[in-house]
Amino acid sequence: MNMILIKAFGAAILCAMCSVRFNGRGKDILIAGFIGFMAAFAMGFFDDLNVRAFVSGLVYSVLSEVFGRILDKPVAVYYAPVLVPFVPGKLTFVMMGEFVNGDRIAAMDRLAEILCICGMIALAILLVETAFRVFGDMKKKSLRER
Repeated sequence: MNMILIKAFGAAILCAMCSVRFNGRGKDILIAGFIGFMAAFAMGFFDDLNVRAFVSGLVYSVLSEVFGRILDKPVAVYYAPVLVPFVPGKLTFVMMGEFVNGDRIAAMDRLAEILCICGMIALAILLVETAFRVFGDMKKKSLRER
């Protein structure tokens, strides 16, 4: 549990710093750090890389949508800095090393793993955005009928 918290705090710091890098202002920096903390904390309870990617994608998509609506800001303000720590950079680095060393089979295996992780993140984002859009449209429709 302590390691999960330490990694989550590291993700929070990294997300906050990425928010600064993407010109985040004021509260946006703290909120990006909070979203990163929650996503890393939630994914810390799973072992499989694909499940971890999907759970982190769900958590930071939902929190980004919620904070975007609460603060009346575009969701991209939170997506970009929070996405950075959850993209498989280490696997990409290892894959490139395998390509350079001539181990093409292992490199293709890593590439498939990277694509699966990125696909799970994209699927989570797509599901959350679709759900928020459907519920938003239903809310608008019910308000028009009144």
